[in-house]
Amino acid sequence: MRRSYSDQNKRQPHGRSDITQKKSLGQIFLNTDWPVNRVVEQALELGMRRVIEIGPGNGILTGALAKAGIHVTALEKDDRFAERMKALIESGGLTNVDIVNVDVLQFDLAAWIKEGGTTPCGVLGNIPYNISTPIIMWMLPHLSGLQGAIFMVQLEFAQRIAAAPDNKNYGSLSVYCQLRSHCDFNFKVEKTCFTPVPKVDSAVMTFRPRSDKPAPGKLLQYTETVCRIAFTQRRKKLRNGVRPFMRDRSEDECPVDLNRRAETLTPDDFIRLAAFLFSDKL
Repeated sequence: MRRSYSDQNKRQPHGRSDITQKKSLGQIFLNTDWPVNRVVEQALELGMRRVIEIGPGNGILTGALAKAGIHVTALEKDDRFAERMKALIESGGLTNVDIVNVDVLQFDLAAWIKEGGTTPCGVLGNIPYNISTPIIMWMLPHLSGLQGAIFMVQLEFAQRIAAAPDNKNYGSLSVYCQLRSHCDFNFKVEKTCFTPVPKVDSAVMTFRPRSDKPAPGKLLQYTETVCRIAFTQRRKKLRNGVRPFMRDRSEDECPVDLNRRAETLTPDDFIRLAAFLFSDKL
């Protein structure tokens, strides 16, 4: 039976709190355990046995993952928190954990995945709001080698990624992520669950590899070009944005009705449109 953490009565240790959090690094830490327990449950449900944790901070999630039998490689940019965690590991106060003092965007995720062999692995963390998009872009190219990724992000950011067509939150970021993964909005986390209290609520979302064969990389690149241009004129008909790409192509042969607006197209519609517009370059 899968081990459950949702019914724990004993709180996970939050660590010492004498280190001043740096606003420049977007450091806000959970002051309650229930989101941590749910993230651990999701990691176990996805079969993760080895994970990258981004920005462990005081180590509340780190400790919970380790106790669940998941090996953690914690990436911590802040020297102060990295040294604290290193001391805990060396003293035996924290086991099943490695600490790497590095900026996540400089970490070689592909090498880390390869190093683990066939052990099911994943990426997770409460990621800084100010670099959420770069972290998603860093992770997505390697998602096929992962069981998935679980991130706590700003609520509005999560809503944008998971949005469906004809939704005000739907845009080029939604299409980019959904073409490369299955994106699930899992649950909301109120801002009062954090210290210091941020101005906005957060949400936990999961990225899983697509079950179907993804589009070729070159086609994806052209799709992103079309998508970005289309959404800069989201209230106008597609015809306006894609006109420079039509060249001698007949609108009658286009697989997508150019009278539609960008916000009505599914990610697969954008793929079909790009394949038509750039057929001579694929």
